[in-house]
Amino acid sequence: MLTTKTKPKVLLLNLPGKEAYLRDYYCNNISKSNYLHYPVDLLYLSGTLSENNYEVNVIDALVKKYTPEETLKKISEIKPDYIVSLVGSISWEEDKKFLEQVRLTSPDIKIIGTGDVFLDDGSKVLKENKFFDGCILDFSDKSILNIIEKLAQSPNGKQPLDNCIYKENGSDPIIGKTTRLKGEFSLPMPRHEYFPLHEYRYAFSRNFPTAHLMTDFGCAFNCSFCPIRVDNLGFKVRPINEIIEELKYLKSLGIKELYFRDQTFGANKKRTIELCNQMVQEGLKFSWHCFSRVDVMNEELLDAMKDAGCHTIIFGIESVNEKTLQDVQKKINVEKIKNTFTLCKKKKIRRAATFIIGLPGETEEDIMRTVNFAIEIDCTFASFNVAGIRPGTEWSHNPEKIHFLPQKELQRIRNNAIKKFYLRSSYILSRILEISTPYDVSVLFEEGVGIVSNLIKSVFRLNPKLVRDFE
Repeated sequence: MLTTKTKPKVLLLNLPGKEAYLRDYYCNNISKSNYLHYPVDLLYLSGTLSENNYEVNVIDALVKKYTPEETLKKISEIKPDYIVSLVGSISWEEDKKFLEQVRLTSPDIKIIGTGDVFLDDGSKVLKENKFFDGCILDFSDKSILNIIEKLAQSPNGKQPLDNCIYKENGSDPIIGKTTRLKGEFSLPMPRHEYFPLHEYRYAFSRNFPTAHLMTDFGCAFNCSFCPIRVDNLGFKVRPINEIIEELKYLKSLGIKELYFRDQTFGANKKRTIELCNQMVQEGLKFSWHCFSRVDVMNEELLDAMKDAGCHTIIFGIESVNEKTLQDVQKKINVEKIKNTFTLCKKKKIRRAATFIIGLPGETEEDIMRTVNFAIEIDCTFASFNVAGIRPGTEWSHNPEKIHFLPQKELQRIRNNAIKKFYLRSSYILSRILEISTPYDVSVLFEEGVGIVSNLIKSVFRLNPKLVRDFE
C-alpha cells in the first residue's frame, strides 16, 4: 500500500438529497417515515482505510440535512485527496448533478463511486460520467485500497483490478474481474465514531443510540428481485470472535441498540446460536433487531436470539400468492409464514414484514389479499414497497420480460395498503400498549407523523391538480 509519510486524505460521502434516501448495501429505497440509518458501505470502508494509513473523514449530508451548497463548502474545508461517494439508482439524477459540481469546483480530487448503479454495467456509467475516476464493486474486501493506490500512480499499463473499474488520464474504463467469494472473511474494525451516531433514527429501535453491524456479506438465497442475492454478491461470513470484538467496541462507545444488517440473520443456525450464546456469556447486553427469513427460524434459534437481546425480526414476505412466491424464487409458503409468526409472537418477539406491491402477474385484488394477510398474521410493522427492476437483480438482465401494473396505479394501491394496515384503531392501540421504553414513545410519534406526512405527499404527487389548487 502507499508508503508516503503524509497520510492521504479520504472523504467518505453520503450525498445530499431532496428525499430521505437509503442508498446503502446496493438496495435503494426512500425512508417511509422519518428514519435514516448510517450507510453500512461507508462504515466498513472506514475501517479498511483507517487500518491502512489513510486519514478518513465522513460527511453524511443526508442526516445532517446539508444543502448541496453547504456540502460543497464542507468538502472544500476538508480538502480531501479522494472522495468515495455512495450513489444510488433511486437518486441518480441528483447524485450526478452534485458530483459534476464537485469536479468543477475541485478538479484535482479523485472521485470513486460505490453503489447499485455500477452493478450491471459499471464501465458504461464511468464512460458516460466523466467526473468519476473509478468505482468499486465490493465494500467488504480490499478493492478500495487497490483502486486508490492505482489512481495515485503514474499510468503503468492499465492493469485490471478485481472488483474495480477505473480510468487513467481520461482513458476508456479499465475493467477488472468481478470476484464473489464464499466462506469466511475478515474486516478491519469499522470506525463507528466517525459517524454522527446520535443523529440517526430507526423505526424498529427500542433504545438509543443504535449502531449497525454485519456478521456476513451477501445472501445465501437467490430471490429474483433482490440485488443482494447469492448469484450477484456471493455469501461469506465473519469470524465470531471478530464480531464479539466489534460488539465490545460498540459497548465502549455507549451504544445500546444494534441493527444487524445481515440479509438473512440466522442463515447458518449453528453459527448464529453460537454467536448469541457468546454474547450472553460475555455480558454484551444490547437490545437489537435484524432481517431474516421465515424458513430459517425454529424454536431453538429464536430462544438463543431472544436471550441475546433480540426484540424484533424483519421478514421478507413479499406476497400471499404462493405462485408469485415460486415465480420470484422466494421459496417460502403461507403455512411456514403463519407458523413462524405464531412462534415469534409466543416468544414475544415483534414481527415486521416487508411486502412488494405489484409483483409481475399480480392484480390489485391479489395485492389487497396480501394486505389482508398482513393483518391476519398480526404484523407488528408492515412495509409496502412498489415493485420495480433494480440493478444487480435477475430481472435487470432481462427487463423486457418483466411487466408491472403502471407505476401511478401501484402508488395508489400502495397508499390504500398503508391506510388499511396502519389506520386501524386496534393497531394504534396495540402499538401504544407495547410501549416499554422512553425511546418507544418518540419513535411511535415520529413514525406516525412520518407515515401520515408521506401519504399526503404521495397523494399530491399522484394528483398534480391538487397542488395547483392548494397553491
